[in-house]
Amino acid sequence: MAALSAGTSDFLGGLAARRVAAARVTMLGHVVGIAVGAVLLAVIDGTLVGSDLAWGAAGGIAGAAGLVSIYAGYARARVAIAAPLAGVGTAAIPVVVGALRGDDLSAAASVGIAVGLVAIGLTSLARGESQGTVAASLLYGLGGAVGLGLLLLLLAESSDDGGMWPLVAARVGGSVALLLVVVVFVRDAAPAPTDGQRVPARAWPLILGVGLLGTSANGMFIVASREGSTAVAAVLVSLFPAVTVLWAWIVFGERLRAVQLTGLGLALVAIALIAAG
Repeated sequence: MAALSAGTSDFLGGLAARRVAAARVTMLGHVVGIAVGAVLLAVIDGTLVGSDLAWGAAGGIAGAAGLVSIYAGYARARVAIAAPLAGVGTAAIPVVVGALRGDDLSAAASVGIAVGLVAIGLTSLARGESQGTVAASLLYGLGGAVGLGLLLLLLAESSDDGGMWPLVAARVGGSVALLLVVVVFVRDAAPAPTDGQRVPARAWPLILGVGLLGTSANGMFIVASREGSTAVAAVLVSLFPAVTVLWAWIVFGERLRAVQLTGLGLALVAIALIAAG
């Protein structure tokens, strides 16, 4: 469910970014996420713990930095290198940490994780590439992987009885970090005709969807990591590129490449193996 929500959120974010700068879309989505988190606080019981707020805020800042790195990589580097590296790395970091901590996983779940990492990379492969160097593409991809991987790890460090407080803290921390990025960088960039300081009315439903679904995805990941293995939850939620690709196919009729179809098939295999394990 988190993967479905995150993938749909990314698709809506891509649509909104056609009218508003991507960094501004992400920042406004985080602000909407604060309101969503507040609603979840009222619905899901939780104890306010200072360490949970710290873990959440740190994770939100790391996640915001990861998103900025990914977006910059899409704009300035080779997407076909940066995107799959960021996607696989996001899932791989919690898996590696879980292994070091001695996560007890069945053989089927372990194989499912391995297949899932391959699926993430294949579905993330993009056709178009800019003229950026391979080295820059790797750096942008690694920046995105580290930032989003840390987001998942730090959210999973929250206490079991913390409810959604870590999520709210993450959204606040991420909003502040992204606001600084927007103020310092986006305002100075040459704006597109529809990308000024004001957000077009048509973009707001998309931004609201980004905030609602993206925040819900993080909330569901928190619950999943508390109920089971962080490594398994991280791999499953990181399958969101497959959902984004499917939405592009359904809405725009974008042709799926053979490598992406292979990735989608492997994603289903990975989910089945993890569920069986």
